[in-house]
Parts: sequence; structure tokens; C-alpha cells
Amino acid sequence: MLAAFVLLTLAVVAVMLHGLQLLQQGIDTGISTGLQDELAGTGRLQLNLFRLQLVLMLACYLWAGSWVHRVACNVRALGAKGLDDSPGWAVGWYAVPVMNLMRPMRAMTQVWLASHAPTRWQKLGTPRLLMAWWCFWVAGNLCYWFVTQYLRPEHTFEGLHTQQWLLLCGQALNLVAAALFLLVVSRLTRMQVEERERQQATPAIPTPSLADAFIA
Repeated sequence: MLAAFVLLTLAVVAVMLHGLQLLQQGIDTGISTGLQDELAGTGRLQLNLFRLQLVLMLACYLWAGSWVHRVACNVRALGAKGLDDSPGWAVGWYAVPVMNLMRPMRAMTQVWLASHAPTRWQKLGTPRLLMAWWCFWVAGNLCYWFVTQYLRPEHTFEGLHTQQWLLLCGQALNLVAAALFLLVVSRLTRMQVEERERQQATPAIPTPSLADAFIA
């Protein structure tokens, strides 16, 4: 599903780049009937792709939330203790304004580290892959937030060109974030499977009791 979102975003980026070329042509040479018709067609295609992207994005959010909850439960089954956020809050922080800029990353980092070393995860540092994914994710969302909150609708080639550039930057940032998240999902899932197999292959060490000591 996330791979489908990446492919769709690539298509959106291609259409937006074509729209930027048309807008730049309008700035350089002025409006013409043919250019106006081509801009209108590109705009309709871009809008339809945005709608499809929104539907697929919501589906990806549901899938990603389910995955985050599952790996947060799994890491506790591996024996990790002391995590700050429950599996529910590891997902829920994404819906809390302001806190969703920091707390989801903290929860995901602890799940990652505890999956790598359940008994000593507090001594490990934040993985670069997680840092990169989170930076692109936040930057992409802030870019969209800026466009929707502070830029008024424009009807000039120059204004539309600026808006298109900002939207394209947001698409590019989210595209990289989605690709990095695919890596996060793959590596963290594999890490938990390998840790589970390692624990199953390691024989349990019996803990001596007072009764054992007395009998001995």
C-alpha cells in the first residue's frame, strides 16, 4: 500500500512539473488560448490525482498506525521494559497537535532500540534512518501547512507558480519520507523477527531457588 502511494506521488510530481513549465511559459510569453486550455487540463488532472492521493494517504495512515501498534506490542513481548509510551500512545501522539512534532519520534525510537537490544536499549543512540525519516516527514507536513494557512489563492502566473513550487516541495519531501518509512518498516520488522528467533534458540538458564540450594 505504501509502495502504491510512492508510485502515485511520483505521478503527481511529474504532472506538477509539467504544470510549472506551463506557468513559466505563461510568465515568459503571456497567455494564449492553447496555453490556457493546456493549463486547465493539467489542473484538472492534478486535482484528480490529489483526490486519489488523499484517499490512498488515509488508507496508508490506518495501515501505518496498525503496524506501529503491533511492533510496540511485539517489543514488550521480547522482554523490553521501561518504554515511555504504551502501544496506544505510540499511535495516538500523531493526532495530538504540537506534541505530534516530537512524541511519535520518541516512541518509535524506543521501539527500534528495544527491538535491537531489549535489555539494554536505554544505552543506545537514535538511529540515523529514523532521524532522516522524521525530518522529511515533519518538513513535508510543515510545507503543506504553510501553503494552506498563509498563502492566499492566486490568479496570476507568478502567484500560481510560487504556490506550485511550494506544493511540489511538499510532495517531494513526503515522497522521500514515505520511501524512508518503507525502509523503517522493513528493517524494524526484520529486527524483531531475528530477535525472537535468537531468543527461541537460546536455552533458558534455570534460576536457582532456596530449595535447590538446600537440597544441594
